[in-house]
Amino acid sequence: MDYRQADDQVFAIVEKYGAAVFGAGCNTEFPRTLRAMAMFCAKANSLKTAMFDSVDNNNPYAYRVLYRSFCEHFLRFLYLWVRMSKEKTDAVGSEYYNFCGAIEALDYCNSLRAAESLVGNEIAIDFSKAIETLYPEAARLNKRQLEEYSGRFKYRSILRYLSGDGIGFVSRDVPFLSAILPAYALYSSFVHGGPYTDLEMFEYVKPETIEKCESDLEVVVMMNATVFMLTSMAVTFAKGEKVDHIGAQVNQVLRKFAAA
Repeated sequence: MDYRQADDQVFAIVEKYGAAVFGAGCNTEFPRTLRAMAMFCAKANSLKTAMFDSVDNNNPYAYRVLYRSFCEHFLRFLYLWVRMSKEKTDAVGSEYYNFCGAIEALDYCNSLRAAESLVGNEIAIDFSKAIETLYPEAARLNKRQLEEYSGRFKYRSILRYLSGDGIGFVSRDVPFLSAILPAYALYSSFVHGGPYTDLEMFEYVKPETIEKCESDLEVVVMMNATVFMLTSMAVTFAKGEKVDHIGAQVNQVLRKFAAA
């Protein structure tokens, strides 16, 4: 079984059961966290599809931009899943939507002010009122506190959390995340247009370059399937059920793929 066959099999499971999995989370004690997980299923799959297209179109530069973004999506998803599983509350979903949402909105408002100031205009709108309406839980925090809370969702903070006591997702015995981190760091140059990309572009005429992307895609397919599998597990837990038949089907595909 190659990675495309594995992906097709996982997609067939998602297509059959996805609506039931994603809809069930709304009627549990964890609606915000499960909503965030469901959305990461959709976002991660969208990035994966674009990476397939980049390989098919022999575009390793775009592939690496997407891969780096995919890894960040995966880390944020994993942080949501682990905290919900450990704390058994909806707190992490609330923090994600309120604090990350508020800081993004503030950054956008500041960019509007900066853009207008470049042409000599001033914005008289009081953005703080809009933030207070959209994110009331975040409105009670000052800027430093808001950055602290939203900073929990940045990849370095997530890695510290996942490698902490009682978590163990980043360790010698569990090297999976450690394996993707070098690529995550290196490919940030592609996201930001750094000088390392100039060196890489001279290698793009070589066939082994796109072969390396395809090798990465094997990991991407596994991570993308894992996002859905863990979401299904979380919904099963939230509903008070003991057996996750849907996640088990995905796990079976992954085991066959890994053994191939």
